[in-house]
Amino acid sequence: MIMAKPTLSSKIGTGAKLLQYAETVLAKTTENASIFAEPQPSLAELEAAIEQFRTSMTEASFRDMRQVVLKNQHATALKEILYNLSLYVETVAQGDPAIVLAAGFIPSKQLHEPVGLSPKPHDLRAEVRDAGTQSVHVRVRAWKFARYYQFEFRKLQSGEEWTRILSTRSKIHVTDLDYLQEYEFRVSYLGSDPALNYSDTVRCAVV
Repeated sequence: MIMAKPTLSSKIGTGAKLLQYAETVLAKTTENASIFAEPQPSLAELEAAIEQFRTSMTEASFRDMRQVVLKNQHATALKEILYNLSLYVETVAQGDPAIVLAAGFIPSKQLHEPVGLSPKPHDLRAEVRDAGTQSVHVRVRAWKFARYYQFEFRKLQSGEEWTRILSTRSKIHVTDLDYLQEYEFRVSYLGSDPALNYSDTVRCAVV
């Protein structure tokens, strides 16, 4: 079936554009409560995530490293809520772009989106392009039906929890890593099915 889906701009990032988009979704979904009677996640959860992200943006503007990390964490949390809300809107809209717009989302082009688990990502690469910057560039083969790319990383053999970064693009730039440490990376597409299907992991040493 050909259906319009709720999508996010590939330029949404982790700053003012993300905040503006989330505020638009909150305002439009609230305005059209007669259409979206029981949104999941709730609008209260979305509003709380927006407030946390707005506050963290202000605190991170002073370039305190800890606050920058917290801002990025709040950005990922906000994107997760938007993604889950887009799945709810999709069930209500049933492919109608007008209803997608009523929720504040951008309707996708009408494509034959596959049903079921997203495919396993291939060709994941992580590389240091600029030595001494404590950063790694990560990219994966794009999938045209991906609403988000869920990138994850952690120090190799550390036993730490994976750090997640949600991106609407198939590549990210991971910063503020520990010098001379080796990290492992993986990624999963997020489409109409929220189940995760990870790529193989890749390793990269920060030099």
